[in-house]
Amino acid sequence: YDYGEGFCVFSDIAVAANVVLEQYPDVVRRILIIDLDVHQGNGNAVLFQGRDDVVTFSMHCQKNYFSEVQESDLDIELPEHCTDQTYLATLSHWLRRINEEGGDYDLVFFQAGVDIIKDDRLGRLSVTSDGVARRNDLVYDFVARADLPLVITMGGGYPAKDWEPILAAHANVYFSAHQYLSRLK
Repeated sequence: YDYGEGFCVFSDIAVAANVVLEQYPDVVRRILIIDLDVHQGNGNAVLFQGRDDVVTFSMHCQKNYFSEVQESDLDIELPEHCTDQTYLATLSHWLRRINEEGGDYDLVFFQAGVDIIKDDRLGRLSVTSDGVARRNDLVYDFVARADLPLVITMGGGYPAKDWEPILAAHANVYFSAHQYLSRLK
């Protein structure tokens, strides 16, 4: 496809995944994309439809589509204004299912959208800053248990007025990854 949507000029994950699969075929044969932006990962869904070497998992708000809905390998819709409890229980359940069903993944991309935070003006979910941090830990636990390498990419975050909660949530994605990795040593 030759156009971007929303605030994305192109899919950095799709570019990177294709480069890795092409240039390192002996090391990376199958990729899992965990897209936790509030909007459906429709670009990656379309770009990887019909391919067995990339599995797309998108967990997003059911009332927050700004473009045509596409079919990911696994699409999980969350109710508008869902809170930490619902969000984290749902994510935990699906990460557990992905782990149980296996998939022989060699690499995981984590689209760490912070537009799920309740302070986001475009998000329509009500996840707290603590909930976002716990979400990150669920993903880090998932990849650590499976002993998989992880690529983290930033995702949405659109402040109503105050930038601080959004910036703090973005920074926490990487700070918590560093903390998590430090504990594994």
